Amino acid sequence: MKKFMHIWMIFLLVCLLPGISFADNGEESNMIVKKDEIIEKDFFAAGNFIRNHGEIRGDIFAAGEEFENTGVVMGDILAIGGNSRIGGQVKGDMRIAGGNVTITGDIGKNVTAFSGNFLLAEGAAVDGSINVFAGTVVIDGIVGGDLRAGSGTIQINGLVKGDARLNADQIRFGPQGKIEGNLQYTSEKKITIPEGVVSGSVEYKQPHTGMDKRMKKAEEGLKTFNILWKAVGIITYLIIAAILVLVFGNFMDKTAITIERKPWHAVGIGVVGLIVTPIAAILLMFTVIGIPLGIISLVLYGLMLYLAKLPGALWLGKIILKNEEKPLLPMLLGVFILMLVSYVPYLGGFVSLVAILFGIGAYLYNIKEAIENSRKPKIVED
Repeated sequence: MKKFMHIWMIFLLVCLLPGISFADNGEESNMIVKKDEIIEKDFFAAGNFIRNHGEIRGDIFAAGEEFENTGVVMGDILAIGGNSRIGGQVKGDMRIAGGNVTITGDIGKNVTAFSGNFLLAEGAAVDGSINVFAGTVVIDGIVGGDLRAGSGTIQINGLVKGDARLNADQIRFGPQGKIEGNLQYTSEKKITIPEGVVSGSVEYKQPHTGMDKRMKKAEEGLKTFNILWKAVGIITYLIIAAILVLVFGNFMDKTAITIERKPWHAVGIGVVGLIVTPIAAILLMFTVIGIPLGIISLVLYGLMLYLAKLPGALWLGKIILKNEEKPLLPMLLGVFILMLVSYVPYLGGFVSLVAILFGIGAYLYNIKEAIENSRKPKIVED
């Protein structure tokens, strides 16, 4: 079993080599693809500023404070950043999370976004559909497919060629706003829609629809069961976190330090690890010899996902309990906070994703360090 563990870790680290190699280049890094530069394969990047002005003939996987694209991407974009500005041409899908997301170019397929502010600028176009959850959503460009948005404020000044399904406190239409399909919206109050803005039907839904007594009782029963189930889940996770921090205290401390000192590197490696590991495991199972390794890889991948929040929880707990030397109390406090936040709609899912990416990246980075240190020859003193 131990031998299989080592083989799995080495195989995984080889797959993650592009992201890990970059992570070792320094504390602060910028990644820039120049205007005349062509990259024939997928592009992995993590750092402060990531910019593509050239041509990427594969996918882009990026994590940084700022991400910008003004060139051509033949594949998809998967990015996490504080501020992201997507111009140029993207032939595939775009999945992005960050504080501010601005699209000024052309997206060939669909867009999925989680952000504080989302803007499809005037002159920009998404050929497919947009699925967005953000504090504010502004559509000034063209949406070739459907628009599905959940937000505090949604403003449509551009063209939506498909249907629109909106859930927001405020929904506004500009002079050039147009929905060629149907509109279904959920809001506290009905809105006044200017004539000619919606070509299809308009359906209004209140946030909370009425239910008969039986349905209400069933719902209350499910809520009670759900609360108990969540409570058991939190207690179980706290127990597991306590055991791990007591048994593997030094390793868990190192993962928390990695998040503090190299946050963007940890996220970058985490993004690559989250995507590459299941693909590598499935590819292994195409061979008879690789079936056991593939199964073990998937099991370890599931275990890593389950425990991925722990490094971030320990880091968070240490920030709050600065004077606590032992890691047990900071770990328990951090886990408790993350578990509670994870149940908050929209925000909880985003925070959990970020914590998982940090955790996977921190685990893999320190596993890599441990393997490298074990290979160094030991100096024997006479």
